[in-house]
Amino acid sequence: MKTASKRELTSGRILDATYQAIAARGCSAVTLREIADESGVALSQLSYYFGNKDGLFAAVLERMEREYAQGIEAKLRNSTSFQERLERLVDYNRMLLKENTDLYRNFLEFFNFAMASPEFKKQVTTFLAGISRTIETQITQDQKSGQKLASFSSTAITHFILSASFGISLQHLLAPKNKDVENGFDIIKTAIAIIFTADSKKRN
Repeated sequence: MKTASKRELTSGRILDATYQAIAARGCSAVTLREIADESGVALSQLSYYFGNKDGLFAAVLERMEREYAQGIEAKLRNSTSFQERLERLVDYNRMLLKENTDLYRNFLEFFNFAMASPEFKKQVTTFLAGISRTIETQITQDQKSGQKLASFSSTAITHFILSASFGISLQHLLAPKNKDVENGFDIIKTAIAIIFTADSKKRN
């Protein structure tokens, strides 16, 4: 088993501290000085590893993308159909919102921060494209055997599920006790079932 280098351990501490700080205070309130203090490194080290605030946030976002993608792959493993994969994707997003709320909180913080930073906006756009590709790769595994939808592309379905999931997460963060908000995931799954039923009727 490979032992992590000093550089990897240090950068890992910095990314951990940044992730937690963003979840607690938001992107705009986080400073490089605070991150350096909380991760136990000199400010010059932080600048050496990540350059500036945008570079640091981009590294955190990249790690979040990897973790999200790995979770999707594990959740969708052994699924037997296109529809089941879509439903498991919805369940995965729901699980994250309940068990790893900070992940969604940071996603939304990054989206907001990107509106004020053209450079970071490119990073967020790349992140969304990467997540979309990962999802499409996972949910379309059965398409080689002919199982696909005639009505909508896998790209359109992916964007629908992502958009709906992030919208639900935003509402949940604003009103965590409102159970109707979380039920939005059930509505997405119902919509998926309706789409497949309608598509099947068209084929027949």
